[in-house]
Amino acid sequence: MLRQFLNPPNWFSAASLFCGLYAVFLAGGAQGDVNAFYQAGLFVFYAGLFDALDGRVARLTGTGGAFGVQLDSLIDIVSFGVAPASLVYFWKLHELGPIGVVGAFWFMLCGAFRLARFNCMVDGKVHTFAPGSTITVTGGTLAAIVMWQAGGGDGIELPARTLLVFSGLMGLLMVSSVPYRTMKSLRRNKATLATVVLLAGAFVYMGVRYDISTVLALFGTLALVSGPVEYALFFPARRRARRRTPSAVTPPAAAAEDEPRL
Repeated sequence: MLRQFLNPPNWFSAASLFCGLYAVFLAGGAQGDVNAFYQAGLFVFYAGLFDALDGRVARLTGTGGAFGVQLDSLIDIVSFGVAPASLVYFWKLHELGPIGVVGAFWFMLCGAFRLARFNCMVDGKVHTFAPGSTITVTGGTLAAIVMWQAGGGDGIELPARTLLVFSGLMGLLMVSSVPYRTMKSLRRNKATLATVVLLAGAFVYMGVRYDISTVLALFGTLALVSGPVEYALFFPARRRARRRTPSAVTPPAAAAEDEPRL
């Protein structure tokens, strides 16, 4: 076990766990202090950064393994399940009494189910799509919305019932079969590079022009909406095309990678 404590990728996972736990502490002790909620949202964002780095460090150092995969999932339920649910509850949902408790629990439960499904699907293969939005993006978006509200919300105040609906729908997206593109589906070419540069530039510009919470909430919401939009626009046409030429266009093995796995 000492070897796991000394494993560099696990340091980043531990940092993500600390950020998630500290966000819960800040939200629980805020007592109406909007700055505490804003800082809690930032710590969930930091947790996302560390979560994104642990896998890359594992690949660079060649120290990844099954232990790290399981540790990452356990930490994700805290940093992107418990923490965002705590933020939205202490911010507004507590005004709804038991319904607010159920709403926060529903989001956290869906996140746990999403992680369990992902762990069951891990097979070492590269998949273009995965069913349901990731808990990292979904939890980070919910925390960003609370952070955005704590920062003033650009003059827009979301009542408790609206946040209850938002968090409920986000939970449904995590456990749904709606296919979302994975990061591994991105092809390394000039078009992808140009798109990444444009998005990064837009992110930096909006972060300077507006509050960072506005940028995080906007980009997170767009990422969540992208799955249902792409599914509605493109998947029916793809299915019809495959029915017409099932074997001439795409080999069965390759076709299976493009279909959402339930």
